[in-house]
Amino acid sequence: MAIKIDLRVPPCKPLPEITAFVKECEDAGFNGVGMLDSQMLERDVFVSMAHALMNTTTINVASAVTNPVTRHPSVLASAASTLAEVAPGRAKIWIGRGYSSANVVGIPPATVRQMRDAVVMMKSLMSGSEVDFGSIQSRMKHGGEATTPVYIAATGPKVMRVIGEVADGAVLMTGIHPAQVAESRDLIAEGARASGRNPDDIETIYTCTTIIRDTLEEAREVARPLAVARLMEPTYKRWLKAAGMDFSEFELPRGLWDLYPDVPHAEDWEKARELCAFLPDDALAELCDSMGLIGTPEYCANRIKEAEKAGMEHLYLMTDQSYEFPTGELEAFRDHIFPALGR
Repeated sequence: MAIKIDLRVPPCKPLPEITAFVKECEDAGFNGVGMLDSQMLERDVFVSMAHALMNTTTINVASAVTNPVTRHPSVLASAASTLAEVAPGRAKIWIGRGYSSANVVGIPPATVRQMRDAVVMMKSLMSGSEVDFGSIQSRMKHGGEATTPVYIAATGPKVMRVIGEVADGAVLMTGIHPAQVAESRDLIAEGARASGRNPDDIETIYTCTTIIRDTLEEAREVARPLAVARLMEPTYKRWLKAAGMDFSEFELPRGLWDLYPDVPHAEDWEKARELCAFLPDDALAELCDSMGLIGTPEYCANRIKEAEKAGMEHLYLMTDQSYEFPTGELEAFRDHIFPALGR
């Protein structure tokens, strides 16, 4: 089976424009799209998902990602069940810690325990079962009618084990180096076996930072802030080490932590690039290749073929765009990469 490829589509414009772009993704040949849930930065994710699903026929649409702190798990369960009624089998719920949603309103992102509890609660409510909320037991009146699979986005090993224990799938931000893939799969399998589950029943999606330009050098330069963001994440050091990389010699500029709302979603992208200029080109190249698809269309097509040979089944493409649609990447896949893959 051909590797599945989804594209992140930020709900950054009026609703009809979001849906029109999702339709373009469907026509181009993408298997799915993911929509960012960040209430201060984007339009509402579930309204955007519903409208897109109602106006397409084959493409999957995921919340990429929502979280259980700005949205209570019972609210997520009801939204998920409603989306399943709109487009059976095509809606997906991906949850994570919710950094860009929580930080901007002064609340902590979700803990590992909160994500685990949220998945268990959501699946119970969607199935029609009662859930104990401490002072009261409740069930969702429309539970048991339509369900939506729940995935967890993860970087750290604890969350990956939780995925194996309770989730329907994983959205992994480890990188796509073969050693990173193997180690992350082992962690999920460890959690699955501990809970008496079959690891093969858990779908694994690998997040790919995706920047496509006319030259390899230009693409890597655009990706520079996203590469540096990996060095800022303590959890990601594990995945750098797994791939044989060590960047501990570099001192990170303090100004990186002042970018609003953070480096990957920085509103001032030029300032982010300026602060990230310290990273040497050879280190940047090494990081970019481990992160995903960063280069020319031909280069990226060959990397996808390598990923397929390595046994990866599903990629989720995240571009540098949080406030614009990834038009360039869509066109590159439609006109060059998908044809090179025989699609």
